[in-house]
Amino acid sequence: MAQASAPRNRKPAKLTPAKVRLAAEIRDQLKAQGGAAHRDVVIGRILQRRGVHGPAAERTRRALLSAFELHAHPEPGSEARRLFDLPFGPDSYRWALDERARAITF
Repeated sequence: MAQASAPRNRKPAKLTPAKVRLAAEIRDQLKAQGGAAHRDVVIGRILQRRGVHGPAAERTRRALLSAFELHAHPEPGSEARRLFDLPFGPDSYRWALDERARAITF
């Protein structure tokens, strides 16, 4: 009988210039939406503005989700700044600007 494999631990996301740019796009879109919106709306508008379709859209979507996660829950010692929040809890798909990010003018 085969044993069930142990769950893999994901490596913490690494801050890269690409993720910083994606986080800026998310931040700008959230600002345009009044500070909060459903993640599918945010991602959809970014993809539409970029003109991305097909497999490239799915790769970009995954990269945007990763950038959001990195900037919503930065690891201790990470250079990533906390920019985003999940105002309705960890299972929510509503994205929002963190309170401090709302006050900062970029």
